[in-house]
Amino acid sequence: MKKKRIFAFLLTFIMMTGLSGCSVSAKGLISQKRLDEMTAKGESFWAEQTQHQIGETVTVTEYIKPLSYILQYPKTGYETTDARIEGIVQEIRNAFEQEYLPEIGPKGETRRDNNTEAALYLGYETYLTDETNMSLLFFETHETSDGMSPHTRIQAFHFDLSKDQEIPAEELMWADFTKNASVYTQKYFSTTEPYNERIFGNYKTLLAPENGRFDRFAFTEEGVLFHFDRYDIFPGSMGIVSLLIPYEDMRTKITEPEAEAGKLPTAITNKKMVALTYDDGPNPIHTNAILDILEKYDARATFFDLGYLVEKYPDVVKRENALGCEVASHSWDHENFNKLNDAAIKADVAKTDAAFQKVLGRSPDGFRPPYGNCNDHVKTLIPLPIYLWSVDTLDWKSRNADAVMAEVKKIGDLDGKVILMHGIYSSTAEATAKLVPYLQEQGYELVTVSELVEAKHGEKPTNSKIYGYSYFQ
Repeated sequence: MKKKRIFAFLLTFIMMTGLSGCSVSAKGLISQKRLDEMTAKGESFWAEQTQHQIGETVTVTEYIKPLSYILQYPKTGYETTDARIEGIVQEIRNAFEQEYLPEIGPKGETRRDNNTEAALYLGYETYLTDETNMSLLFFETHETSDGMSPHTRIQAFHFDLSKDQEIPAEELMWADFTKNASVYTQKYFSTTEPYNERIFGNYKTLLAPENGRFDRFAFTEEGVLFHFDRYDIFPGSMGIVSLLIPYEDMRTKITEPEAEAGKLPTAITNKKMVALTYDDGPNPIHTNAILDILEKYDARATFFDLGYLVEKYPDVVKRENALGCEVASHSWDHENFNKLNDAAIKADVAKTDAAFQKVLGRSPDGFRPPYGNCNDHVKTLIPLPIYLWSVDTLDWKSRNADAVMAEVKKIGDLDGKVILMHGIYSSTAEATAKLVPYLQEQGYELVTVSELVEAKHGEKPTNSKIYGYSYFQ
């Protein structure tokens, strides 16, 4: 059920070859012996890790500084199918290069360090249910030399080899396909070791039929195979988790699980609640440290993330979401919206939304304007609820955990308040480690901003409406 793919040694192997910008394609300057060694290494690795039921394996190994590639994909012998597979590989490669090649930002800053090297590993699995129907899974992993943890993206494709053509996944999904997969998966992971001890608290929402986790699948001889990304519904240490659901269970009416108890009411409550919010992330070190604390104490918060960092650190964003936190927008790169024209605002909103769609498969949960600046006209251009705050910890200024605690404590009654912090400082992570248990000891439930709006004001958050300082007093 569980699969782990370890890629670090491949990046190390490439870098140890000393290929300073030399391509290892047919036109490269590297020796054929060295190329053969690298290719054999990649072939050996993937052969041990993957399922290949058809065709020959094509391996491409290149190093064109600062990017490295070890790509494997099948050659089936079917002309149109092979052309489509090669096209998919090229699309994956193009997207990787767009993400990691040095980029100059709108203010002239270099967004990506020229000294940071990145590696793309592409492995695959193929499954045949008979001689003509093939499911193809691609496992795309990125790893960088700056110490960030690698992340993997899985894509699924289906082909009818008798017609030498691709079949859209939706044409293969029968009635109740995602519903039955959802119910079976929730029951299995919540009752089976070791998954029941490790699954994230928000798994019922994450594994709901409509949330896209059952759109990627492979048909095997025994059943339908699903893969779940790292940090999606389990800690990253569990790697990619796989679940094979027998065809009988996928086609049988399954009893719905009991409705989740304890959800926040949509009416005003007297229960003490406070919302922690973190701007300017995600940061792979400090945001993850904050998430460690929230996970430890079963608490939720709202993260107002920058679009370009959502693209750069998708695993952190997925973990925010998986822990039941609210993942909202803080614009693409922190421009003052009150100083932008309408076209620039709309472009920023669209670009940021696209980043969230790519990582989470949905739009942000809300919006916090950079610097808190959002006038009456700007708000009409924001198709999301707009949240400000009522307690400013000044963590960006003090960079001191004790000072943050002092700012919070001096407020006194925090019921219904929204606390502003920034998820990019080590001092804020240290403050969170003190603040969360302190608030819980004082009887507060730590909730998201939208939950606070619903529970304390009996209002469902409305797009283009500003929920400001006085609202949360």
